[in-house]
Amino acid sequence: MKTAGGKEGSGALPFRQIAAIFLQTLLLFGAIPSAASAQGSGETVKIQDYPGTGNMLFRIAKSKGFCEKHGIACQFQFISTGPLGAQALLSSSIDVALLPAEVQINAAIKGAKLRAITGGLVLNINIIVIGNDVEAPHADQGYPAIMADLKGKKIGVIARGGGTELEFEFLAQKAGFKAEDFHFVAVGAPNTAYGALVSKQVDANITIEPSGALCDVLKTCKTIYRGAETKEPAEVSATNGASGNIVVTQDMIDKKPQLVEALIAAANDAYAFIKKPENYPEALSIAQSYFRFDLARGDEVMDVALKRNIPSYRATVSRPAFQAIADKMFLTKQIESHFDTAPLIYEKAP
Repeated sequence: MKTAGGKEGSGALPFRQIAAIFLQTLLLFGAIPSAASAQGSGETVKIQDYPGTGNMLFRIAKSKGFCEKHGIACQFQFISTGPLGAQALLSSSIDVALLPAEVQINAAIKGAKLRAITGGLVLNINIIVIGNDVEAPHADQGYPAIMADLKGKKIGVIARGGGTELEFEFLAQKAGFKAEDFHFVAVGAPNTAYGALVSKQVDANITIEPSGALCDVLKTCKTIYRGAETKEPAEVSATNGASGNIVVTQDMIDKKPQLVEALIAAANDAYAFIKKPENYPEALSIAQSYFRFDLARGDEVMDVALKRNIPSYRATVSRPAFQAIADKMFLTKQIESHFDTAPLIYEKAP
């Protein structure tokens, strides 16, 4: 109660104490989520990893104790491709996948309810490498000039009709060429693609890391195009920000929202760690503790590959970039109609 002078008497509760009681009441009845609500309950979470530099955000989250900090036990399972990761996720063989946006979009068109909850490897991963003996007078000029150097050449792709071939055809089209101006050869993953290149079975590869790192370290080939760095064509540049994301099922979001929040929190902590240059030596050590290249100078290859990928490791999902990926899939006829990607991203994804 107040005195005649307007001051609070000894029987009145101070305003701050009243506010604190009100806040505690809201927390008690769940009107406001407490910090603890984002914690897991010690669950083991099976997460997709890839050979090479792999799923670095969660490798760091586990190695630095961020998974444990947020109440989860992170466990990895090597699955070498996005489509196989999506299959494992849908069959509950794993709980979390690191998927290319294209794989998630195709799965959604087929009815799968998968949601991106955070970023993973978000920049365009495609690169073009050429053999040292291939004449490329426009190599220093970048795209689109380089496409003239590749006309009539044998181009290695991961699989005929697959994503890398479609990407190359799109680059060719935007530069004024046709698919028929090139000869495509299936060369498989980066290790076999590299062998095909240095043995001169192909003149160039459109592939992914560590192909560029192998070229840089062993000096047997050179990289002339990086999707993560290109400004042209605009349709490719616009996709940077959502290329590869951490994905779970809608069922997990519905049944275990606290677990999903814990995964996001662990990824955020890992991102805060890896983006600091002073932490790079430890990040490299963590990467090598999960995978080593079994070849001459393999540790150097891992070092270069990781440095190349550092800008891609982000715990954010760009909504415009995700939509740009679907739009480009429509342009390249990977999907039959325009597709709205908004429902494919968890509403609380950073």
